Amino acid sequence: MLWKSDKMDYFAADCFSGMEKAYPGRWKSFAPSKNSGTLIKSTPTPDRVAVIISGGAGNGPLFPGYVGEGLADAAVIGAPFAAPNAYSIYEAGKYLGREKGVLLLYNNFAGDYLNNDMAKELLEMDGIRVETVISNDDIATSWGEPRENRNGRSGIGLLIKLAGACTASGKSLAETASILRRANARLGTLSMHVDFEHNRIDFGAGFSGEPGILSSEVGDMKSAAREAMGILMRDLEPAPDERLFVLVNRLRLTSYPDSYIITNAVHGILSERYRVSRIHTAAFSNIVDTYGFDFSILCMDREMESLLEKDVVSDCFII
Repeated sequence: MLWKSDKMDYFAADCFSGMEKAYPGRWKSFAPSKNSGTLIKSTPTPDRVAVIISGGAGNGPLFPGYVGEGLADAAVIGAPFAAPNAYSIYEAGKYLGREKGVLLLYNNFAGDYLNNDMAKELLEMDGIRVETVISNDDIATSWGEPRENRNGRSGIGLLIKLAGACTASGKSLAETASILRRANARLGTLSMHVDFEHNRIDFGAGFSGEPGILSSEVGDMKSAAREAMGILMRDLEPAPDERLFVLVNRLRLTSYPDSYIITNAVHGILSERYRVSRIHTAAFSNIVDTYGFDFSILCMDREMESLLEKDVVSDCFII
């Protein structure tokens, strides 16, 4: 739940102004406006591809918490739970990406798609090269349909980190987009919401109240983790040479120790059959007022694993 500020129209701008004041060496607010905010790295790097992420506001650390060295160059958000502003994305891209081009990275939602697509057209009219990568990691959405119909979820954090690593290593816009699209195809996220009052676990429930794809009674944590990993692994089907990067995202009502207890269970279950290269736990996307988790898994080839080997620290997580 959001605590209303004096002027909710300037929610994003006020938030980013506070982030700049708290960590001036990391962030600065850029071109604040009504119903839109843009946060950029405090020291832009025009000699690299500019990575711009965007989405709805009010559910940090997505997306502004993923701005910084080793992550994105800028984040653009709209009003609370609203799509980002196309013109704000355009202005950020024009400021950051004239030299090496702009990569637009966002989750697969209609408003995000439409506004990023409009920003892309505006940037290209100015002669700025643009590539778009759309994350659709939520395996429970559009269940049984083609992958491109799926929504995005917290797994986009791994794509943001991968994008930051690509640009820091000097990869071109086309190379970065190609690696990210390959990674997105091997990325999956599954939610697990636990309702203790009604003795119910929902696997794959949406953050806007959409029903899950499977329900069970509340039992021990390891059994629930095994069920979740089974669903994810049947969808992803890791190849023998792929290694796993796992994110355990704790939702708002989940305790700190519980998130690490289930991390231990998840690591043990996956390690029975697969090679777990990295596993990180935090509030990567604090979006649902419930007890539970999002589990995101990226099946990495050797190039992805090499690019993702170094930890990146934000103000509230390590990824």
